[in-house]
Amino acid sequence: MIKPTYLDYNATVPILKEVKKSLIDCMNEGPINASSVHYYGRKGKEIIDVAKTNISNLINTNKNNLIFTSSATEAINLLFNNFKTIVTSSIEHLAVLSSSKSDHIFPVNQNGVVDLNYLETYLKKLTKNNKQTLVSVMWVNNETGVIQPIKDVVKLAKKYDCLVHCDAAQALGKIKINFEDTGLDFLTLSGHKIGAPTGIGALVANNKINLTPQIFGGGQEQGMRAGTENILGIKGFGEAAKLITSSKTNTSTKVKFLRDYFEKKIKNLSPETIIFGEKANRVANTLLLALPKIPGDLALMKLDLESFSVSSGSACSSGKISKSHVVSAMGYDNLALNSIRFSFPPNDAILHSESLITTKDLDRLAHCWSNL
Repeated sequence: MIKPTYLDYNATVPILKEVKKSLIDCMNEGPINASSVHYYGRKGKEIIDVAKTNISNLINTNKNNLIFTSSATEAINLLFNNFKTIVTSSIEHLAVLSSSKSDHIFPVNQNGVVDLNYLETYLKKLTKNNKQTLVSVMWVNNETGVIQPIKDVVKLAKKYDCLVHCDAAQALGKIKINFEDTGLDFLTLSGHKIGAPTGIGALVANNKINLTPQIFGGGQEQGMRAGTENILGIKGFGEAAKLITSSKTNTSTKVKFLRDYFEKKIKNLSPETIIFGEKANRVANTLLLALPKIPGDLALMKLDLESFSVSSGSACSSGKISKSHVVSAMGYDNLALNSIRFSFPPNDAILHSESLITTKDLDRLAHCWSNL
């Protein structure tokens, strides 16, 4: 039997062994509810505080700026409900595009990088009649892995008195994030993208800015997100963040080697393959490809039969294989149904923890791709 090879880490990272152990230990602590005033309640508060400290250390912010939610999607919705005017790019995750309900969408170039000149022209006109506009640009695209010039976006937005949000779900664990240094007002994060359980995310909000919650109740999370906290999710998120911060192998050198090795094999065996964002600055773990004559659903099924778990792009469409709005936005509408994403572990620390991918696996995958 052929060993399954998982290459869909942008969809979710398997729960790390260190995180699993921390969750078992947490479950053995007893019936924890952080809203209780007794011993077990204090234990819950301590778990939340430690997790916030670990995550804030990873992204360089004050732990009081963190608000835990059930997901990055919920965090985005919580934030966007506070703004009437939201300007965002055409390649954002559907969590941003759907929840913003925005007509203020600006383009990217053929490499998938936001068009700053267009954005400036747009903001110059828009902000004459709109107060407190929010600009939302993702740090790393979930399909192509292209890194956006966030500092330039922030500088431009501030020039026109706009607040700035960054969806950093795909950046966390892959590139260095310094919330304070960027000048961002808001950041959203997802725990399962770095090896924590699913069902936990966070909104990082500059504490100088007042927001109105969307879920009301017991006043948890500084009154910003009511409901009993997901202690296991929070514990796991904090442990995964701690692992990345403390790891001596917190680089992507080996991950990049594997990604580049596979890319080179593909170019040699299937030179007709399109590599999206090839000329842009990309994170080390992501590769979005298309064969002009092979539909993505067919490629996905054939690769799955060969025991390769890959993706047609975003994993947040209820399992549907649909047209990639990212590929279309980059000017490749004719290939928007053909794209296949290969995503490796986010960094070397997680690669070592999993130890599932070899060059022999990639040789076989490249040959499978060339025979589609």
